[in-house]
Amino acid sequence: MKRLLIAILLIANAAFAEDTFNTNKDYKNKVFTIHHRDPRIIVAAVKLLGSGFKGADLSMNDELRTITVRDFPENIAAIEEAIGRLDRPAAPAPDMELKISVLIGSKTPLANAPAPDELAPVIKQLQSTLSYPHYGLLTTTVHRSKTGSGIEGSGVAESTLLGMKAADSRPIFYTYKLRRLTVGEQKVDIDNFEFSMRVPIDVGGGSIQYQSVGFETPVAVKQGEKVVIGTTTMNDKALVVVVTAKVN
Repeated sequence: MKRLLIAILLIANAAFAEDTFNTNKDYKNKVFTIHHRDPRIIVAAVKLLGSGFKGADLSMNDELRTITVRDFPENIAAIEEAIGRLDRPAAPAPDMELKISVLIGSKTPLANAPAPDELAPVIKQLQSTLSYPHYGLLTTTVHRSKTGSGIEGSGVAESTLLGMKAADSRPIFYTYKLRRLTVGEQKVDIDNFEFSMRVPIDVGGGSIQYQSVGFETPVAVKQGEKVVIGTTTMNDKALVVVVTAKVN
């Protein structure tokens, strides 16, 4: 009976000591305003710096972008120091510039479709690997973007470059999508490059049907490098897409 009484007294003294230790006068309150980062990320990073004692608290207001701490002064000081290190502007995402050029390869000369001098090395390489000695520029577009984003574009191609007479032609539509762009060490990684063109085909009897041609592929483009992304053929013509990347 004596041992039981001693145990009860010890438990009561421990509970009393804890309640006495964790009084309001032992705690301080402080509100931190988060300026640059997501408050939820900051809270997840600093919550273990709290004492964990009864009555201590750490809460967040997402709308006001504030973190409120109720704890011992030394714990608040540690949390404040950590927030000061973490709540800093994120490094700016590097800009990138992508030039997308679409070439038409032909077995016969192409009129009114000069290719720019900057693509001469690419054309020379294509002439040595493909059975199309003549090349003309169908279109060129320039896009600026940031890492993590994507690019989309579309247009109407010059039908005479594909051997169609202007008077008899139908619109030739092309679209392209570049998904999930990321900047690496002086290069741009494209998770998926999709290019498609809808070409009108004469099926006889004055009827026209559109045929879709194109490709999709992942690709990495080094700074200043001209990369042939893909090729596709249309009768006696070839469609070649070239991409050049510039990282700022």
